[in-house]
Amino acid sequence: MRRALTTLAASVSAVGMVLVGAAPGTAFGAEVPAATAALAGTVGTPLNAFTDQSGLVTVSVFTHRGTPARQHWNNETITIPDPDMIAIGGGGTATNQGAGALLTASYPNADLSGWVVSSKDHVNKAPHELVTYAIGLKVAGMTRAELAASVYVGSASNYGPHPEAEAGIPSASYVLVGGGFKIDWSGAGNLATASFPSSASSWKARSKDQGASSPATLHTYAIGLRRSLPVGAVSTVIAAAAGSQAAHPTATAVLPQGYVLTGGGADVHWNRAGNLLWKLEPTRTSTQYFIAASKDHGHSDPSTIDVYAVGIRLM
Repeated sequence: MRRALTTLAASVSAVGMVLVGAAPGTAFGAEVPAATAALAGTVGTPLNAFTDQSGLVTVSVFTHRGTPARQHWNNETITIPDPDMIAIGGGGTATNQGAGALLTASYPNADLSGWVVSSKDHVNKAPHELVTYAIGLKVAGMTRAELAASVYVGSASNYGPHPEAEAGIPSASYVLVGGGFKIDWSGAGNLATASFPSSASSWKARSKDQGASSPATLHTYAIGLRRSLPVGAVSTVIAAAAGSQAAHPTATAVLPQGYVLTGGGADVHWNRAGNLLWKLEPTRTSTQYFIAASKDHGHSDPSTIDVYAVGIRLM
């Protein structure tokens, strides 16, 4: 049964983040694959900027379109040009045109300077341009080094044809502000069906092979920010939206006023052959939202999708 989807903000200084609607890790950086630190990145172009109700927290969404079109995009890294910002979230958009191409990774790089996205076509050729996104975060009164030291990235991994993994953060000290995933696939390939906040302190991802046996290792990442920063206590919110059943379902979760977007995700409720994520996209406009979309592939499987937007503000 699908969860009821609503929105609620909670001051984490007292009661912690509350997720309505919709594995331990270590300190920042230790659980993100070390290889990502060395990946060459492309500097993103800013799309917008938002400030929370305190006036101290600023986020911007940066984007890059990878060209020319190719069948597989592996570890496409978008970096943030603002020296005061860390990458706290992101996403990617492949395509649902023609045969379509699907997402296989969306996660932070090792030093929080950017976001890493991968995609691939599957069985049928579908060269595509991959649009990548990174959400930059800065806090007035804190240096980038201080802010990065206030982030915790936990991880968990699992292997199989339909792997699922759930990563957590230490909820006594940190609040959940986002998450991501990476699929280490070979052969035919294994494709994402979910990457979303599964509780107040955990992030879950799922993936599956499609039409041909292809087990893979799925890595899931949960991103946390200290509950108490030198400039104030952090309050968080998760907005959720449900997409109607369709061959290519989509939904948009919109943040309430006063918060700034730090992450987002989606959970596809597929039934038979499978329905796969091709879009995880933070806001491109002056409204703060997170949009996600999925598609059946090769075989009909109308499905539903739940989409989440994660935001913070200082109290």
